[in-house]
Amino acid sequence: MTRILLVEDQFFARMALHAVVNSRDDMRIVAETARGDEAVRLYREHKPDLVIMDLRLPGLTGFDAIRDLRAADPEARIMALSNYSGSEDVHRVVTAGAMAYLTKDAGADELIEAIQTVRRGRRYLPEELKNLLQDRAASDELTAREMEVLELLSEGLSNRDIGDRLGIAEKTVRIHMTHIFDKLGAEDRTQAVLKAIQRGLVHLE
Repeated sequence: MTRILLVEDQFFARMALHAVVNSRDDMRIVAETARGDEAVRLYREHKPDLVIMDLRLPGLTGFDAIRDLRAADPEARIMALSNYSGSEDVHRVVTAGAMAYLTKDAGADELIEAIQTVRRGRRYLPEELKNLLQDRAASDELTAREMEVLELLSEGLSNRDIGDRLGIAEKTVRIHMTHIFDKLGAEDRTQAVLKAIQRGLVHLE
């Protein structure tokens, strides 16, 4: 019997997962929460075999909750399930310690296969997500400062406003912007933001 902790804030997504899991005799959901900051407490209380973790959660994000769970138990087996599908999202999840990543449009059969694979201690990534990781590895990573500039750019701030917010000169912002365009393969600010969203570097709520 695979005992599962479900961390998901969307009601209908929880019901769908219950329907899939409850159709099986070899797995069940033993605890659930809509909040990432509740995950560690419930994990310690119920000691599940596997955690299904959404990434977009109120309060503590799924990315941070995965890190907290792995810190509490380095052997924790975690599967991320999210609408996010950018290469950066997949990279962050794998780096945080999740053993699987599925998007929410995955079918019931794939979900079951992923649960069983992780339960056996093996990683599970659909082929398209593996390809995203390979493409990401082949591209240049943005520096921490470039990421800060990109986040503010996605909020619609001008170079001057970005400089004021970060405490750097407008000329320095332009230099960072040039590097961002080069690394993302973008020709202008709008294209840079679009490519950043596609890769999961920024999320527009």
